[in-house]
Amino acid sequence: MEKIFYQISDPTQNVPEGDDIWIDQLKQENIMCDCGNIIKHTAIDVFLNEKIKKSFAPITYARGTFIGMLHKDIVSLLGIQNIENVYFVGKVYDVNKTVSKEYISVVPKFRIYIRGGKESTCSICEKCGVVLYFPLPLNSWYIVDKSIPNLTFFPSTLTGIIVNDEILKQIKKSGIKRIGYEKLPVLKEAIDGHNSCFGALPPE
Repeated sequence: MEKIFYQISDPTQNVPEGDDIWIDQLKQENIMCDCGNIIKHTAIDVFLNEKIKKSFAPITYARGTFIGMLHKDIVSLLGIQNIENVYFVGKVYDVNKTVSKEYISVVPKFRIYIRGGKESTCSICEKCGVVLYFPLPLNSWYIVDKSIPNLTFFPSTLTGIIVNDEILKQIKKSGIKRIGYEKLPVLKEAIDGHNSCFGALPPE
């Protein structure tokens, strides 16, 4: 039976603005690298530079970071215990330092790279050692079979969540708005020519 996965993510341009002082503090405390990679994998509370808006997508992130934000509707659908299996969960604070009742913050416990073709960019951050990879062209993304965990959903490296067909059907049936999705074929081997780059992955 063919494995089918999708990335669900924020299709809007209205990404919540992270607080600059908070972002600088993350870097000073070596929680986040200058490249944006989270060095210290733990629960990280998000501090925004604005109020929570209804126009924010239910799966989004704090601009200036790769720290995710999930709305209570998507948390309810996926299940908080299932989310905590693959993410460290924290709180979200608005510009007034008021804790949000709508959103939680999520930091992946592991990374699954969405891969692309030979146009993809790949390098190693000299500071933290993480693989800096972006799959190109945009309409040819896929995941490699041996990298897939035995889970119904798991973190993507592109500020989204990779879900199986059943989860996607549940999301569509729920009527939750502002969720973008893209089908991800499963290939036996990557076709981007960057496997040597991924051999340099640091331990999780």
